[in-house]
Amino acid sequence: MPQSGSLHPEGFLWPLSELTVDGLFGDRGRGLPLDPRLTVLTGENGSGKSTLLNAIHYFANENWTGLFHLPMAHLRLDFEDGLFLDAQWTADGLEVHGADGAWYFDAEGAEEYHPQVLVDLRERRAEGGIDRIRHSGMWRGEFRYAIDPEQLEGLVAPLWLGELAERFQTKLISARRLEHRLRPDPDAAGEGAQIPVVEEFATELKDLMKTTLSAYATESRRQEKILPTKIVQAMQAGPTEDPERLNAEVGSLRADVRTLADSLARVGLFQDEDPDHLPEYPSDDVPILLAVREVYRVTQQRLEQLTKLRTDLQLFSDFLNERLSNKHVELNQQFGIAVMLDSGDQIRPSQLSSGEQQLLALAYELLFGSEPETIVLLDEPELSLHVAWLQGLLTAFSDMGDSRGLQFLIASHSPTVLKGHQARERSLDLESP
Repeated sequence: MPQSGSLHPEGFLWPLSELTVDGLFGDRGRGLPLDPRLTVLTGENGSGKSTLLNAIHYFANENWTGLFHLPMAHLRLDFEDGLFLDAQWTADGLEVHGADGAWYFDAEGAEEYHPQVLVDLRERRAEGGIDRIRHSGMWRGEFRYAIDPEQLEGLVAPLWLGELAERFQTKLISARRLEHRLRPDPDAAGEGAQIPVVEEFATELKDLMKTTLSAYATESRRQEKILPTKIVQAMQAGPTEDPERLNAEVGSLRADVRTLADSLARVGLFQDEDPDHLPEYPSDDVPILLAVREVYRVTQQRLEQLTKLRTDLQLFSDFLNERLSNKHVELNQQFGIAVMLDSGDQIRPSQLSSGEQQLLALAYELLFGSEPETIVLLDEPELSLHVAWLQGLLTAFSDMGDSRGLQFLIASHSPTVLKGHQARERSLDLESP
C-alpha cells in the first residue's frame, strides 16, 4: 500500500473524493465531499465555481503560474484511495505537497522551477547552495541557468511531481466549447476562414469508425482462417449431444447475432455484410448443428469487437436525437455525422443552430474526446441550450461517464439541470452549510 500522498506505480489519480479550499476570494472556505460519478457545484455569481474548476485543471496540467494567480490560500485534493495533492499560497510563491516533500514555485517574475531538477527548494536555498534557476517557456522547454550547472548535481525532483501530468487527467469544457479547436480551412476563400469545430468532429468520428472497422476486418480474416479447424474440433468433441437442446442453442445464438448486427447497423458500423448468411439446415442433424453453432459463435465474437464503440455511438446519437426537433442525426462511414431533416434533405453539422452545435460538441467531447479515468470539469453546460434540453442532462452525463470511465465536476446555475439530483449538489454560497 503506497504512502499517503504518493502516486501508485501504475494507474491514475482518480476519482476525486473531496475538495478542500480556504481563503477563496479572501474569506470563503469549504470542504466538499464529491460523488465518485458526478457532483454539481452551485452558488451565486462570483462564488468561485469556475475558479475551482480552473484550479483543479491547472494543478493537473502543472500550470503553476495559472494556479498561483487564482484568488485562494489553500487547495487540497483528496482521492478515493487515500492519496492527496496539496497547494499552499504564500507571500513568496506556491508550495505544493506530495509524497516526497514540497516543491516550490517562486512568484517573483512568475518563474517556475524545473521539477526534474529541484526538490524542496527552500531548504536548498537555506543551505546557500542555489540562487535561482530560470527558464523560458513551459517547464518542458529550453532552460537557461543563473547558476553554475555543476551545482545541480545530485538534485532530483519528487517522483510524484515528475508523474503528475501523466497520472492526473482532467478535461476542462467551458461555455466556449465551439471555439477552442477551430483551425484554418485551406479550402475556404478569404483570410482567417476556419473549419467549424462540429465539422472537425464529424471528420474525426468518420476516421474513428474506419479505423475500428479496419481492425475488425483484420480480425475477421484471421477468424475465417481458423474457423474450419474450430468446426472440425467441435464436431469431434460433441457427436453425442442432444439434437433438440443443440438446435435450441443454435437458435439462441442466431438471434443474438442478428440483434447484435442490427444494433451495429443503427450506428453505421455494420452495413453491407449479412451475419446470417447460412442456408437452411436440418434441425435434427447433430454434426451440422455443431458446425453451425461454431459459425455463429465465431460471428458473435467478431461482432463483439465493435460493441464498445457501438455503445458510445448509440449514447451520442440518442443524446442528440432526444433533444433535436424537425431533424435527427445519423451516423455512417461516409460522413461520420449526417444531419437529416424531416423532409429527407441532409444538412451539414455546421448548418445546425448555435445551440444545436453546442449540444453536439458537448456530447462529442465527453464520449470521444475524453480518456478513461478523466475528471471532467464542465462549466455551465446549460449555456446556449434550450430549457427543454436540460431535463435529464445529468442522467445522460452519468450514462456517458459510466461508458467512458469519467467523473464529472459541474458548475451550474440551473435548477432544471439539478432537478432529481439534489443529493449531488454542493453549494459555495456563504450562508450554506
